[in-house]
Amino acid sequence: MNTRSEVVLIDATLTTDAEAIADNEIIAQGIELPNVVGEDGSCAIIQSVMILDEDDEAPAVDLVFSSANTALGSDEGEAVSISDANARNIQGFVSVNNYTDLVGSQVAVKSNIGLTVKTASDSKSLYVHCINRSGGNYTPAATTDMKLKIGFIRS
Repeated sequence: MNTRSEVVLIDATLTTDAEAIADNEIIAQGIELPNVVGEDGSCAIIQSVMILDEDDEAPAVDLVFSSANTALGSDEGEAVSISDANARNIQGFVSVNNYTDLVGSQVAVKSNIGLTVKTASDSKSLYVHCINRSGGNYTPAATTDMKLKIGFIRS
């Protein structure tokens, strides 16, 4: 086992449907975050997240992390409807709502999170899902308008 900790920054696009996504509906689901850990079935700490909303809407969101590519619901733009059995793969979530306006886009950062997560016994990956918690619709112009950077500490 590796005893040296290292910081890893992983980029992902929260791919979605270009349609009105209502409050409490899924913006994106099952986005793989590869190589979060160095060995299958290991732990890491989510230290920070950054969201870039290129559509300039700045929705409050919950980022839900899971150890398996389990859908939170039937599709993007649908309500969360995960089964109890599949919910057992959830490692935790991070709520993000503090955006900075960059005129044509919005950026939100959450740091010092400290959420410990564990990958499946046969994987180095985690999966991220995104739920609209803004109280209104999020309507991206393109399916790739929301970008994510996640800082992990892994040992």
